[in-house]
Amino acid sequence: MKFQRSKEDNFLLLFLIVLCLYHIIARFGLAVDLQWHTDVGRDKLFTPPHIMILAGIVPTSIMLTSYIFWYSFISKQEDKVGFNIGPFIAPTSLWMMVCGLLTLVVGGLYDDLWHTSYGVDTTIITPPHIWTFAGGMLVEIATIVLALQMKERLQDNTPKWLNLIILGTLWALVYHFHLAFANFLDPRVWTLEILGLDIILHIIFAGATLIIFLPLADRWLGKNGAISLTGLLFGSQLLFLVLVPFLVSIFMTSEHFYRPGSPHTTWAANCLPWLLFPVLIFTRKFSVLENPNRLIAMVILVDVIWLPTFIDYIPQEVGIFNTLVSIVISIAILRIFYTLSLGFGDSIERLSLNKKISLKKSKSSKPKLSVVGIVLMIFFLPVVSGHTIHFSEEGEGFDAPKRYLIDIDDTFVWVEFMIWPPKAASETEVVILPAENETMEIDEIWIEVVYPNEKGEVRMRTDMETKNDIAIWNGQINFPFSGNQTMEIWLEKNGEPDFTVIPVDVASPPLLPVWLAWFIALSWPSMMVLIWRNISHKIS
Repeated sequence: MKFQRSKEDNFLLLFLIVLCLYHIIARFGLAVDLQWHTDVGRDKLFTPPHIMILAGIVPTSIMLTSYIFWYSFISKQEDKVGFNIGPFIAPTSLWMMVCGLLTLVVGGLYDDLWHTSYGVDTTIITPPHIWTFAGGMLVEIATIVLALQMKERLQDNTPKWLNLIILGTLWALVYHFHLAFANFLDPRVWTLEILGLDIILHIIFAGATLIIFLPLADRWLGKNGAISLTGLLFGSQLLFLVLVPFLVSIFMTSEHFYRPGSPHTTWAANCLPWLLFPVLIFTRKFSVLENPNRLIAMVILVDVIWLPTFIDYIPQEVGIFNTLVSIVISIAILRIFYTLSLGFGDSIERLSLNKKISLKKSKSSKPKLSVVGIVLMIFFLPVVSGHTIHFSEEGEGFDAPKRYLIDIDDTFVWVEFMIWPPKAASETEVVILPAENETMEIDEIWIEVVYPNEKGEVRMRTDMETKNDIAIWNGQINFPFSGNQTMEIWLEKNGEPDFTVIPVDVASPPLLPVWLAWFIALSWPSMMVLIWRNISHKIS
């Protein structure tokens, strides 16, 4: 027998719709933003894709705050579920959202501090981005927790479309992870060198994501849940191929121009596994999701590195031997990860129970060795990606904090500094590209940093690199000390070299050391995992 839903139930169901739309629009905004940075360059804060990413935070925060105030001080319910933080009480899922949104905000502030130290990001994973990714993912997980909570609460009166909320949020969560791990499709960070071997990292990280969420899709949405999720992922890839470049083009104004080689590869589509949907359909009768060995084999088989959809084909670049070793190591790590992840779904479901929770610390609680091991493993993650640089201050142009238009023997090129002023003892990426987006017949470009010493002068040469005949040259320039120095930009055309001089006032080393930045970045997200895991275990 169905019963009438209360106004509170209807509000929470509406809130779930708003949350799901927020996640989907934000992830599409993230897809457009990634393409915008690639095809157009860096821009100001409130660009159209940034607005898509940030817009949903406002209604989410308003509805979340309003409900917590109402539930804490106005609601007449006798048995309120969740737990107290000071005078406030709210269901667990809502406190998870608060935690996630605060992490997003603090991550944004941390991002600004990182900007002032290390210039413009050239890879996806940086210390502050770990906070923003973690915050957004926690809100997405909290949305699933709230949806499961409403299923338990409403029982037979649960609307059928609630499964669509879970499906849409799972899509956003899986895509969010894959976009973050697209960092390991970048030639600069796609491998980790161990004992002289180059280990491909994307197989491990992307595979771990699928190992967690594919079985959970069946668990929460029924026997066709994983098929529905992978079908949605495949459909979104096709949509990204068409929609993302189109949105970039219509968002551009007269102040913007395409960079050489644009439009580039649509990363938003290609960072997701193209083969996942057809392979899962083909292997469905073999109970792949219930068998760890088959599941691991499938997630390795469908990884995007096997399709030559990017500028560089990773297995070919790494070599057959390193690729085979990477597969063996990935199988071993993913097998361990599968065992560790088995309790993830149970933890989510416990957090969704409509129960009152006591957060009093048990006297017998002791840190487990496995938890300490996981934290230590996460702490050493920085060696995987390393730091590059981030936006420092307003400069000249949309692509970098500082841009110079220089003339070398009647050839005009832009010289872009990804951090300005450059910092001593830190590598600064410099990008050189032809003016007016024309492909020049340039044979070679290099930079020589010149500084005086007692015997005259010292020259430090950096050769600039370009790939696949795209007229963009990159190089990491190291300024060994602060003060006035000279850069010579050398260009060779038709065998004739010439140069232009740019004076550079190099700043002192940044106040925030890289190791401390990574420690701060990893500490709070790691603690969040342990905090919510602990809260989950307090729920019987």
